[in-house]
Amino acid sequence: MDISASRLVELTSLDYFFERLRGRLIGLTDDEYLWEPVSPCLTIRPGAQGRAARGTPDTPGEFSTIAWRLCHIGDGLREERNWRWLGQEPVLLDADMWQPPTASDAIGYVEEAFAAWSALVASIAVSEWWLPMGPVAGPYATLDRVAFVVHIMDELIHHGAEVALLRDLYRATQR
Repeated sequence: MDISASRLVELTSLDYFFERLRGRLIGLTDDEYLWEPVSPCLTIRPGAQGRAARGTPDTPGEFSTIAWRLCHIGDGLREERNWRWLGQEPVLLDADMWQPPTASDAIGYVEEAFAAWSALVASIAVSEWWLPMGPVAGPYATLDRVAFVVHIMDELIHHGAEVALLRDLYRATQR
């Protein structure tokens, strides 16, 4: 497939989507960050370490907190596999993932992860975008790198929209 460099940049740019999410995070409080609109609710627990304590996105019927969603967004942008699947050595390590206990820590976590992701995307040569990810990507080995970048974009967009909706719901219930 032939695609111009300018179109590829447009396709793989998360800046617009990230800034839209970042704007929706202005004024996020710790109470709102950890608010559980229903029970049970996927969330983080202050002081918890590691990914498992947060629950999984596949737990049926459970709602999630803004805290859970922001951790998920940050983790998805910074996972080691992102670098490996795009043919690079990881800059960030899964062992360094954490559960930010406050809203401001979570925003910083997501910002750091996004900056690393953006640098990774920018480092991929145009000639390499349509290459398959290869055996390192397991069952996704035959998919090209652009497909993976689009997947990460989808994660940012739809989980960011969920965070925005939760903020709207929180505000409506606090009146």
